[in-house]
Parts: sequence; structure tokens; C-alpha cells
Amino acid sequence: MTASGVMVRWPFTGSQWFPLIALIKKCGVQALVEYARRTADRTPVDSARYFMRGWSELPPKPADGTPTVRPRPHLRAVSGQTPEERGIF
Repeated sequence: MTASGVMVRWPFTGSQWFPLIALIKKCGVQALVEYARRTADRTPVDSARYFMRGWSELPPKPADGTPTVRPRPHLRAVSGQTPEERGIF
């Protein structure tokens, strides 16, 4: 988190770490850090506890060995055509 620029307190003690460890196993560190980075860019955050609800809603990470699919780039509109001419409506 710190390497990504998110500087927060980690006020967890004792068994309070278990839900966070479960989220790390479920979603992966990268997904948690990306979510925290996007959130911290919009809102001042001082505690990692702030992210827990959002982290719990992230999808599970893909199984090991799953090929990475890169998203296709968005296509740009062709000038001079209406949506009807392009078959959108």
C-alpha cells in the first residue's frame, strides 16, 4: 500500500487481522491495493479500516493458471454517421 502512495494506519489487533487475511486470500493483494489507490484518490483516508467494506465486495481472484484476458480497447465513433446508421438503435 505504501509503495502505491496510500499512507494509512493499520489499527488491527489480535483477531481483527483475520478478516483482512481472508480478503487477501480471496481477492489478492493487487486488487486490494488498486481499490485503495482509487478510493484514496477521491477521499482522504487515514485508516486501512476504511477500505474493509469495499474490499469485501471485490470479486475473488482468478484461480492459479487462469490466462489473463486483456480488455479490448474502446472503439471510437466514426464521424459523419448517426447512431441509427451505425446500427446502434
